Amino acid sequence: MESITTLITLAGIAAMGIMTPGPDFVAVSHASVAAGRAQASSVAVGVVLGNGIWVGAALFGVGVLFTLFPTFFIGFKVLGGAYLIWMGIKMLRAARTKLVATPDGIERSLHRGALKGLSTTLANPKAAIYYASALSTVAPADASLQLLLLMLLTVIGVATLWFSCVVFLLSTPKASAMYQRFKLYLESLFGSLIIVFGARQLLQQ
Repeated sequence: MESITTLITLAGIAAMGIMTPGPDFVAVSHASVAAGRAQASSVAVGVVLGNGIWVGAALFGVGVLFTLFPTFFIGFKVLGGAYLIWMGIKMLRAARTKLVATPDGIERSLHRGALKGLSTTLANPKAAIYYASALSTVAPADASLQLLLLMLLTVIGVATLWFSCVVFLLSTPKASAMYQRFKLYLESLFGSLIIVFGARQLLQQ
């Protein structure tokens, strides 16, 4: 019973962090309206995998490591922020170009989408600290390996459910048609948001 309560509490805490709009949400949303369900799903897979990696890192004390050695955290944060800004600039540059889909590039594009989602999530080292805080708050001091693995799967499950909903809702024909019509403005918005997230990460204490 205690384990079930722990997992439910963790699911709620994880949902608050995962559902808060951030670079990963923008990346999945952009892929959903711009490239269709398959491409968006590959980006979402990368994002979910990234969340799983950060949870695993938190279980192994990386969040504590970031807290004890701020220089290490700052270096990671600067690299991640710079990557997000670079990605946002690429979106802005691509805003005026037409979408061209070629069958030969679909498989490679799916791999690229997964890597994009993964790198976007891993670019935010604050996730490790967030998950470390969540785990330390809800996990019993004598938590078994089985419980820790269930906690990892719980966070992955929450992320999978949330981003599946995002992909399903935003990859509809109506959403794609709207994107085609307002591509310049939407690409500019997505790119600007990514740049803002990156800049905020660089400037935050």
